[in-house]
Amino acid sequence: MIFNEFEREVDGIVLNFGVSSQAVLDIISGKTEPSGLLPVQMPVNMETVEKQFEDVPYDMVPHKDSEGNLYDFAFGLNWKGVIKDARTETYKKE
Repeated sequence: MIFNEFEREVDGIVLNFGVSSQAVLDIISGKTEPSGLLPVQMPVNMETVEKQFEDVPYDMVPHKDSEGNLYDFAFGLNWKGVIKDARTETYKKE
């Protein structure tokens, strides 16, 4: 998915990486705060996708949203903003 192609047209983006439909509905309805982190990098453009190696981690330029957030591995947002917790510290790039 290339977010640059549609980001300015939407108010939010919700991704589902195999969770239940109920979990997605709970987030959309506001019943539950988002807490998930990206399990992959989200590419900045299609050229990046085409150059990417399938078996090499961190080999692409990630999408940068209008707020300056990079959609890199282990990035996530909740109602307060960027998620920063023990998980994100574990996966922080050196």
